[in-house]
Amino acid sequence: MPFKDGSYDDAEFWDQVRSDTPTLLGFWNHDCAPCKVKATVFERHGKRFKRSMEFVAVSVYDRPDIAQRFGLSSTPTFIVTRRGKALRHFYGVVHERIMAEHLEPLALPTLVAAAEDEKPGLLARLFRH
Repeated sequence: MPFKDGSYDDAEFWDQVRSDTPTLLGFWNHDCAPCKVKATVFERHGKRFKRSMEFVAVSVYDRPDIAQRFGLSSTPTFIVTRRGKALRHFYGVVHERIMAEHLEPLALPTLVAAAEDEKPGLLARLFRH
């Protein structure tokens, strides 16, 4: 269930956190310069993992209750959840490649999507029916 423009109600949010689909929660703050840097990375990873992981941005300014519940002390913070459990935490500006390497094993295995702007490789084109 994708969340559009960061809008969701509490029931939808917690249903997603408790779901079988891994969810990357991206906690950010309006006044946080590193958050602005990580926003583009969050978006790119969202496209790459669009079929295997949900991405939900959470403003700590707008939703301090959720930030407090996850025990946040700084932004940006990223938490991968599945079935209501936090599986992995990322704090601050983590390199895009490093984050991807940690997300891949947590994503639903057979559904990792190539970026939309990438063309299929030679073998994929040859074996396409």
